[in-house]
Amino acid sequence: MSSINGKSILIGIVIFLVLVSVAFYFLYFRNLDSAHPLKTALASLPFFKKESSQQLIEEEDLEEEKARIEHEWAKLDSEKKQLADKEAQLAKKESELEDLERELNAERERLETVITNIKDLARYYELMEAKDAAAILENMEDELLIQLLRNMKKETTSEILSNLDAKRAAEITKKMSGL
Repeated sequence: MSSINGKSILIGIVIFLVLVSVAFYFLYFRNLDSAHPLKTALASLPFFKKESSQQLIEEEDLEEEKARIEHEWAKLDSEKKQLADKEAQLAKKESELEDLERELNAERERLETVITNIKDLARYYELMEAKDAAAILENMEDELLIQLLRNMKKETTSEILSNLDAKRAAEITKKMSGL
């Protein structure tokens, strides 16, 4: 009975030591800093040496991966800043375009009003006698006179031109032709 009891104790001690070694390995060896003296001492043992070399390789790979990821983050941050700058430029251009569009709309409305006024004036002069209209139009600037004549019927335009001073009628006709 004492031999069975001694063998049981010995087996229990061996199992206990194996469990403590495994627990020690997983709890401490994997979490220790590489400069820790216990890790250095354990790394010199043949059982731990292979795992330690592999772990060093894995740590180097992790450091390389960490550096690569940090580089990618820096690159993303740079691109994010560039994108924000481009968005700001785009917003500025959009604002400028909106201002230009407002200016163009205001100018278009002004020109439409001028055209409407010229057409109305042309109709008024068409209703007058050609001789009376010519007497008034004789004193107008050439550009306004040309615009009024272009908005009149051809017959009325020819009658008014015939009632203008011959030299002035020639100048107006020349300007109307674009020569």
